[in-house]
Amino acid sequence: MSQMSSAAKPLRLTGAVAVVAVAITPGFMRSDRVLEHFGVTEENWHEAGKQDRNFLESESPLFVGRAIVALATDPAIAERSGQLFSSWEVARDYGLADVDGRRPDWGSLEIDYSQIPLAMLESMQDAIEVQAAWLELLSKRTRSFQAAFLKQPPP
Repeated sequence: MSQMSSAAKPLRLTGAVAVVAVAITPGFMRSDRVLEHFGVTEENWHEAGKQDRNFLESESPLFVGRAIVALATDPAIAERSGQLFSSWEVARDYGLADVDGRRPDWGSLEIDYSQIPLAMLESMQDAIEVQAAWLELLSKRTRSFQAAFLKQPPP
């Protein structure tokens, strides 16, 4: 995943307290609903790989939770402020494993889109376009605010 901003700095409040902002996303998560969709349980989830080989690189909901805990307890977390992470990237950095001992790595997977229904692919494409447009608008507004802010004399 990419960084939100290489120039992101933790917000310093009074004293030495820093407010750090990071974002994290899971990979293909084996939630109860997804297990139900594939007609499997956590005990036999590998069987779903016959329907969608991408699912073989799935992760339990605990995996992203472990990644969040690793980030939250890192004394150097302020250095990561303003960044966007995936559960598998954090797991690589901190040597994390999923509840079953596996190390799912969605980022290393060459995704097989042929397994995904056309309607879902179209929805995903629409969502990507909406997200890109929103990010472009957010960036434009932020740059405009930044320009106006920099024109203001210091207090």
